[in-house]
Amino acid sequence: MTEVSNASGDTGEPILAIASLTWGVGGFTILSDITLEVHQGEFLSIIGPNGAGKTSLLNVISGVNVARSGSVELAGHDITRLRPSARVRRGLGRTFQTSSLFPGLTVIENARLAAQAARGGSLSLIARPRWGDDATQAGVQALQEVGLAERATDPVADLSHGDKRKLEIALLLCSRPDVLLLDEPTAGVSVEEVDPLVEVIRDIHARGRAVVMVEHRMELVVDVSDRIAVLHNGRLLTVGSPDEVMADATVQSAYLGETA
Repeated sequence: MTEVSNASGDTGEPILAIASLTWGVGGFTILSDITLEVHQGEFLSIIGPNGAGKTSLLNVISGVNVARSGSVELAGHDITRLRPSARVRRGLGRTFQTSSLFPGLTVIENARLAAQAARGGSLSLIARPRWGDDATQAGVQALQEVGLAERATDPVADLSHGDKRKLEIALLLCSRPDVLLLDEPTAGVSVEEVDPLVEVIRDIHARGRAVVMVEHRMELVVDVSDRIAVLHNGRLLTVGSPDEVMADATVQSAYLGETA
């Protein structure tokens, strides 16, 4: 097996540190002894065959599932046992493969709700968004970052799938995360909308946020990543630069020859 290296060229403290992480259901182990670091401003992609444990790893990092053993640290703080909402307040944002939007509300109403929740408020829409209030302004700023400001008053149901993905990212930005976990962001997105969505992700990363992305489009992964982590059968197979990973014979045998 290829020796796993966590070197990213950044000698500072990692913004996200996963140590000896193990998780499973019943007597079945899905993730086994995962150790991985992500540094501030780094773009790390996670790849692997179906069933490798990619989404399960994001679930444990974000608190959807609780590790059996090991630890998760964010900016030097142990968040292993924190609820997902507490992790968000610490600076962790997460998208899912399936949409979590309110389709009956407008774009800005969705963003305003996310901003309210990030500030410890309720998910109340008793009053319509007031353009001068703090939560609405935070929502507008997030929409500007993803290129949806001009669609603020449109119903979410009218958005294309690609624009819904952009809105999901905007909702994360309302909580001002330091680390974004993106789970298959281009899944279901039309070919025409992939490039604009990728540009949004690039822009967010360029502003200094760390991004951890699970993605099956290898050409995209190679293009945007500083490093790539490869999972196989719930274990971390290797971590390295795109060139190193693509040239790794073990990776080619375990993953690249199979359908992601």
